[in-house]
Amino acid sequence: MFVLFKRSLFFLIPFFIVILYLIRNPASTKWTVPKPMSRHLTPYPVFPHRRCIQLLNTTHSVVHFPTSQPSSTIKHVLNCTEEWDFLLEMLKWPSPTIENPTPTEATDPRKCTFTVLNWKDNYIVGDFVNVSVVARNGRGVPKTYGGDFFQAKLYNTELKASTFGLVVDHDNGTYSVSFALLWPSPAHVSIRLIHSSEAVQVLNRHRERDPDKVFFTGYFEDGDIKENVVCNAMKSPRLVGDGSRCCCEHRDPRSGEVWFCRRPTSLPCSALVYHSMGGYQAQLSTKESKILDRGNTNIVLPGSSSVINVFAQHTDIRTCGPATVVPVPHTFEAPPTGPLEEHDCMPFLSQQNTCRLVGQTPINCPVSLSW
Repeated sequence: MFVLFKRSLFFLIPFFIVILYLIRNPASTKWTVPKPMSRHLTPYPVFPHRRCIQLLNTTHSVVHFPTSQPSSTIKHVLNCTEEWDFLLEMLKWPSPTIENPTPTEATDPRKCTFTVLNWKDNYIVGDFVNVSVVARNGRGVPKTYGGDFFQAKLYNTELKASTFGLVVDHDNGTYSVSFALLWPSPAHVSIRLIHSSEAVQVLNRHRERDPDKVFFTGYFEDGDIKENVVCNAMKSPRLVGDGSRCCCEHRDPRSGEVWFCRRPTSLPCSALVYHSMGGYQAQLSTKESKILDRGNTNIVLPGSSSVINVFAQHTDIRTCGPATVVPVPHTFEAPPTGPLEEHDCMPFLSQQNTCRLVGQTPINCPVSLSW
């Protein structure tokens, strides 16, 4: 019995010590953001995304807080607003400088050209190929503004290998593309115009003005009385109309999503039985339809068709394996091209604390940089 009592004390004493410490030191938990491992890595603001989604209404950029909200909640909502503004800035797409461009003023993929800037006879795996793209309108005149949606690809059909390139818009009608050469075989460049800047402008305008390109039909029934009305997942201008018959709201008890229908003239909102696909409603002008024509969408550009010859890297560099340290992502910056410095080592560190770029001599990294 005495032995059992001693064993109980052995477990209980540390427990009471911890409780006493927590009572005397009631410190709140602090969240810290790790510092970047390299000067190339810029820390982005960190936000509690899930909570922000609950607080922010994505259709409004202005957040109103009740006066009864505690200061911590208001500060949190301000952080959410900051994140919202940051995301909007990142998603901002340049618009054409022409107010209402004609189809001939829009980017014509058949008139655009691209060329390889750093062309040479032979490349090795790990090199980068830089390509310049010039956008031209239907008359063949170089454009003076950006906003075109280009997609760049480097591929080898026989190997069934491909990689996408990073496209940079210079806002003057020219674009730069950077490709990493990742396989020791010939490669081909393909630049594709997904949408012209004028088409992007049309899509943006109709997204804001007419978001409900698809509408649904709601069926209301009560005995022999039946009535069909327009329904949708949002209160769009078409649905609301003059406001006299808006709106029946049906909320899903599980998801909380709301389904809106025009109010029937002779039946209550509770008489909704089911709904079905109504159709499509597009209000494009003739000029806008030509700008969005399939003949100008998702078209490969004519350009340099020369084969890029890529050869294997023969420098003795250790192959990545289970014991190799995973490199730090290099964000979206272009890889360093000049002589390597100590802070450039971090994304390329190996177990021997050495790093190198293709075509340069390996240099030793200080032990303090290893991770």
